[in-house]
Amino acid sequence: MGVSVLGILGSPRLEGNTADLLEAVLSGARETGAEVERLDLARMKIDPCIECRRCDVQAECAVKIDDMKEIYSRVRNVDAIVMASPIFFMGVTAQMKAMIDRCQSYWVERFVLGRRAYEGRQRPKGLFVACAGSPKELVFDPSRHIVRAFFAAIDYEYVGDVLLGFTDDPGIAPRKAAVLEKAREAGAALTKR
Repeated sequence: MGVSVLGILGSPRLEGNTADLLEAVLSGARETGAEVERLDLARMKIDPCIECRRCDVQAECAVKIDDMKEIYSRVRNVDAIVMASPIFFMGVTAQMKAMIDRCQSYWVERFVLGRRAYEGRQRPKGLFVACAGSPKELVFDPSRHIVRAFFAAIDYEYVGDVLLGFTDDPGIAPRKAAVLEKAREAGAALTKR
């Protein structure tokens, strides 16, 4: 069975810089023969966590009326996930944060119940892709912490990030081209076992 890679776009813009980077990662994975899929959170209905704490008991989210089921059905069945978000006030977008918060049940499963989801097979890989208007590298740090925590909760190995800063720069083209190539390489690397 081949490698499968899921890209999750957290941007409300489906064709912006962040989407371009995600597509480059998925293209790199596809070129190695991987099966790839992209979910656009802006096209999905994802309610925020209501902190009902029912997942503390059953390690399963009690909210069943939105599109999170599409994400839950894939998390345990792919070999890699690419989280892609522009940086909004030094964090991931609200769409992505709502999705991450709704994965509390995975944290309960791993850290409260002590269950490891991938015993007997290689842990899936997690990659973070982000863009920011600011030229300061530190603008990515809070989001990196959030995404690392997410991958730890779902028991994925965090393998790094591909970042494009200072997207407000009118002379971005050569830098963006270089980062797109890095993204393609990162996508290909995700498929290596």
